[in-house]
Order: sequence, then structure tokens, then C-alpha cells
Amino acid sequence: MLINEESTVQEILEVCPEAVKVFDEHGVNIGLECPESILETALSICEGMCHIDDLEGLIKDLQEFTGK
Repeated sequence: MLINEESTVQEILEVCPEAVKVFDEHGVNIGLECPESILETALSICEGMCHIDDLEGLIKDLQEFTGK
């Protein structure tokens, strides 16, 4: 899976559940801040809803973390 702005949190965590650490490092606590409906939303759309301050940085770190 290539992680990009159209990827969803759910897709990323299905492939690599440990990636929750990367979200945490970017200030996004998925368990507390992201309702289930947002988990199925593209990162580019949930950027403002989940306190993602640096979407490009998050995607880069997720790609490096997952090796994809």
C-alpha cells in the first residue's frame, strides 16, 4: 500500500497497526480524537478534524515507518 493523501487511517492501521505510534508522534491520538467515521476518511479530508498540523510530514513518516 502506498500511503498518500487519499489513504485512510483505517487502511494504514490494517496494514501496519504499529503505525499508531507515528500518528501519536504527530500529536494525533487516534483512540481519543478520531471517531470511527473519520477512520474511513482520506487523510487530506481529516487533516483539520484530527489535529494534523503537518500532513506532508505525517505521510512521509508513515511511509518510512511502514516501508511503503
